[in-house]
Amino acid sequence: MEREEIINSIETNLISNFQSITIKNRLKKFFGLPTSIHSEYIDDNEQCSWSSNTLLCATTFLEDAVNYQSIRHKITRKYLLIYRWFSCPMIKKLHQIMLIINLCLAFFERPSSFSITSDVRDKPDRIIFPYFILMTIEGLTLLWFSCYIFVKIACFGIKYIRQRFWIVIFFIVISYSLCEWFVMLLFLSQTYQGIRLRRMFRPIFMIESSQLMKKAFAALHKNALTIIASISLALIHILFFAVMAMFLFPRSDTRPDSQGSTYFSNLHDSTLQLLVLHSTANNPDIMIPAYSDNRLNALFFIIFVVIGIYWIQNIITAVVYRAFRGYFLNSIINLQLRRRIAVRASFEILKKRITSEGLIEIKDNIPISVVQIVLNYVSMNKWHFNRINERLSELIHENDSINLDQYSHTMQLLDLNPKLAPGLNIRTLGENTLDRFKAICRSKAFDFIGTIFAILSVLFVTIEVSDHHLNTNYNDIVTYTLPMAIINLCFIFYFVLEIVLKAWAFGTVNFFRSSSMHILEAIVAFTCFFLQIIYLAIHRTLIVSLIYVEMIKKEKTIFPLWAAIKVCNMLFIYRLIRFLPASKNIRIIVGTILDEFRNGGAFFGLLFSFYYVYSIFGMELFGGEVDDLYRRYNQSNITVCGTYEQLEYWPNGFNDFYSSIITLYNIMIVNQWYVFVYGFRAATNSIWSELYFILWYLFVTTIGLNVCLALSGDIHDAKKQRADQNEELIVSNMYDIYRSHINEPSSEEITRRLNEHPYINFRQHSNEEINLA
Repeated sequence: MEREEIINSIETNLISNFQSITIKNRLKKFFGLPTSIHSEYIDDNEQCSWSSNTLLCATTFLEDAVNYQSIRHKITRKYLLIYRWFSCPMIKKLHQIMLIINLCLAFFERPSSFSITSDVRDKPDRIIFPYFILMTIEGLTLLWFSCYIFVKIACFGIKYIRQRFWIVIFFIVISYSLCEWFVMLLFLSQTYQGIRLRRMFRPIFMIESSQLMKKAFAALHKNALTIIASISLALIHILFFAVMAMFLFPRSDTRPDSQGSTYFSNLHDSTLQLLVLHSTANNPDIMIPAYSDNRLNALFFIIFVVIGIYWIQNIITAVVYRAFRGYFLNSIINLQLRRRIAVRASFEILKKRITSEGLIEIKDNIPISVVQIVLNYVSMNKWHFNRINERLSELIHENDSINLDQYSHTMQLLDLNPKLAPGLNIRTLGENTLDRFKAICRSKAFDFIGTIFAILSVLFVTIEVSDHHLNTNYNDIVTYTLPMAIINLCFIFYFVLEIVLKAWAFGTVNFFRSSSMHILEAIVAFTCFFLQIIYLAIHRTLIVSLIYVEMIKKEKTIFPLWAAIKVCNMLFIYRLIRFLPASKNIRIIVGTILDEFRNGGAFFGLLFSFYYVYSIFGMELFGGEVDDLYRRYNQSNITVCGTYEQLEYWPNGFNDFYSSIITLYNIMIVNQWYVFVYGFRAATNSIWSELYFILWYLFVTTIGLNVCLALSGDIHDAKKQRADQNEELIVSNMYDIYRSHINEPSSEEITRRLNEHPYINFRQHSNEEINLA
């Protein structure tokens, strides 16, 4: 009886404390803003109190735990309030928006990427955006980044910042960018043709904002010497064979088409040709002249390829793979350690209380009511908030206070993934007729029938579109495609009915929450249905109308409503994915692909940053060079087989940011990348321009692609282990993948890290209060 009175007293106290703040702070929580902590909390049962500063500090540390952030910031009230606003979800989203705007400015800045074509032969008309508007937008983003870095410096202190390489780089870059922007705005006009370095520095703002991207760079830096040594080995191999080729295939004055005259006329050409052969882009062209002269000459090229590609290149792959192997695991272990330290710090802060006599005392237990007070101020996912509150409600029936072990285990609920939790409440069916019909709609057989119909629908759409293109006479089109069109219309009606029946059988909310594939199915089915109804209302026919046929005969580019329906109908092919889980090995492969796209943001960000910088750098080096090359080509009227001009690669250039991206993409595919090398060497009249493309090839093939390979191998091995343990394979974050590899940090390690805090002395065991004023 006495126990129930204590619990009721705590609950009543909680209600009285939160009635005034819940409504006031609800709007802030909705928008992702930090809630205010004003008054002290007094526990009548314990006859002690916790000041608002103590609650604020504990709340901030818990928010650090939620976001895997360092707790080494200042803990005075002013800085804690600034830091909470700085770290709140709303400000983080605004920071991401500013990053996106800043990066996307390259599409709008001179030269603009907004034109129908990038082909210099068409002399495209570009949309010119107002110079001062773009400069104003860029100035606002730079001003935001300046506030961002100064707040970070103020909250963490100069000593901490000086030890953080990326923060220092961020500060230097933002300082330079503001200076250049100021000079460009006041002293230079929009016709300025010089270099704008600040555009190449923009990805640094994105890198500094991502913990995993910074760790990816750290992993690359840690193994940079090994990677450079392995690449140097490949270059030495190419140089050695280039010299050998000059001896084996000497120039001939009588035969201008000989191997020595065409490919190995000098050391530069010989080295470049073998570098291209190392990428297999010019194989077997480079070998044919020598092979035509003598069969044994083929051995030179075979030995070069075997050593270079199948041995040295595999060594480079192994080196890069080893550099990033386990990178995510180490990163996640470090982030988990941060979370455990932050949780422990919040508990240590709440251990100190003020007694009714005004004295400071430290106890090993904390009233659960105090923890609930703090929890209500913390910005966190609603699912985690409810689970932690449920756990605290269970503990409060056992004891009104909580110790460190219970507190730590409770906060470990933050590690759980809401998407893997059984949060759906699907009602069990009865034996009546209606429930039996619902059971049919829930069954796998019903799914199987829908998948079979989807395959047939895709097949009939393919036949219908094929017959439409094979027959030019409209009467023939009607004869051959009308039966298929009628069948496809029936399939569309079935797919809509199928979605409706499933939503009814499972419950609308449960059905769409259970899988994102259900949402996709509904969108495709209803979009296809409504487009078909609109088409029937307009043209009163199921097949392609005569109007569209006449437009196609006149070679007018169109994308009619009929084509949109067929494309939408073809999307039902994704239902084949339902067959994939039938095999565990296929599930592992599919899961690896999905998780690589879902969780490889750090790696893709690393590649994107280099891609972005290299595109801008290419614009500064080769902007307008394609126009000059085309002008000289028209004046000379000389056509050399296989060249940039003869292959009509005119849309590929660096006249704007978009065309720069596409050009680098084409080179990344490797096939005929040497054509770009020769083309821009001719445009610039300098062999040094080749370095730009060679370095891009080396980065993409030796580092970029191998980094993605390392990520794939890491995820695949982790998923294979999960499969052996009969656990969920397709998950939404890396913590679920590596959960079996992560060990809890020791209490000694956490204590050691806490004792290194620059602003709180966690070592003290006296009754002195931590200064949070």
